[in-house]
Amino acid sequence: MAEVARAVDTDPQDSTAGPDPEPGTGQVDPVADRAGEPVTPIGPPEPVDLELHPRATMVGVVALVALFLFASFAIGRAFSDGERRADVPRVPVPKLEGRTLEEAQRALGPLQLLVTVEYQPNEVIPSGVVFDQRPVAGAKLEIGTEVTLVVSDGPAGLTVPDVRGFQGGEATSLLQALGFSPSAQQVFDEAVRPGEVVATTPAAGNRAVPGAPVAVLVSNGPAPRTVPAVVDQTEADGLAALGRSGVGLGTVTTTFVQGKDPGIVLSTDPAPGSAIPRGYPVNVSVSGPPATLTVPQVSGLLQSSASTIVGSTTLSLSIRNQTVPAGDPRVGRVISQSIPGGSAVEAGTPLQLVVGVEAPPPTTTTPPVATTPTTTPATTTTTRR
Repeated sequence: MAEVARAVDTDPQDSTAGPDPEPGTGQVDPVADRAGEPVTPIGPPEPVDLELHPRATMVGVVALVALFLFASFAIGRAFSDGERRADVPRVPVPKLEGRTLEEAQRALGPLQLLVTVEYQPNEVIPSGVVFDQRPVAGAKLEIGTEVTLVVSDGPAGLTVPDVRGFQGGEATSLLQALGFSPSAQQVFDEAVRPGEVVATTPAAGNRAVPGAPVAVLVSNGPAPRTVPAVVDQTEADGLAALGRSGVGLGTVTTTFVQGKDPGIVLSTDPAPGSAIPRGYPVNVSVSGPPATLTVPQVSGLLQSSASTIVGSTTLSLSIRNQTVPAGDPRVGRVISQSIPGGSAVEAGTPLQLVVGVEAPPPTTTTPPVATTPTTTPATTTTTRR
């Protein structure tokens, strides 16, 4: 290191080096001190320690860690003190034992306390009633604190199984085998098929003591429907009322009634007010316009044939005889009809057929013989008294 200092100080380019002293002037050589060590114009070179010191390094690291921990603790205390200084309202817990769960929840609602429910069996307290609470009544809690309600779910015992969908006999046999006293009850149900279990009382999942009665509700099918009174209503309104009542629609027939407007319900079968199963068809009779039919062409037919054809219609048939000469081919046949064949008429229209009848043969008449009248003398009868 001394050699380096010396080389630097004796650099001929160094502008700080002064002129060499003249001999005999008594000035000290500026590049050497009295001890013989080279020096610079600003003093001797500073010694540099190049050795490693691990202990000092470890002490520094430990000091930094301690400082970090202290700062963290101070910050945490500051936050904790700030939270403790927050003004959180406290409310007293009311006495909830003996109340139903719904009543207890309504009582805690305005206090802004959270509710946790625990169900436990209890032989004395009815199901759904609170018989314990945590914390106890009178304790003061901050808003948002949790309160636990212990609620009775009935006496400990057998659990009623879920037998919905079973046949009624199967369900009662199973419940009896488990130790219950089941009894079947018929109920109407719109969805469950007849003979299947709708529900039980107590419901499935509840507990009951051995031998407890259990009602098995068995479906008897949908409830009967009542045929609504739709007579004298319009056809549209009457059919809509039948549909809303849950009955079915059977055959709709049209009947002409004198003086009745078309499209009016005349009757139902079954009659209004009858109790029938859901969907049972109801036949409806509705008034309609007069029926029309085509008059058959029967001219030239024998009377018997014409009568058969006209009789198959709803026309009112009448026959009038007309005398024709003996041997005339029209004898026994329809000569004419009052309404031409092919005409459209209403039902019940009268139709008259003219049928040819052979004239009777002429008869020979004998003039009467003249006779002499005889005179019988009058006699008088006298009655004596």
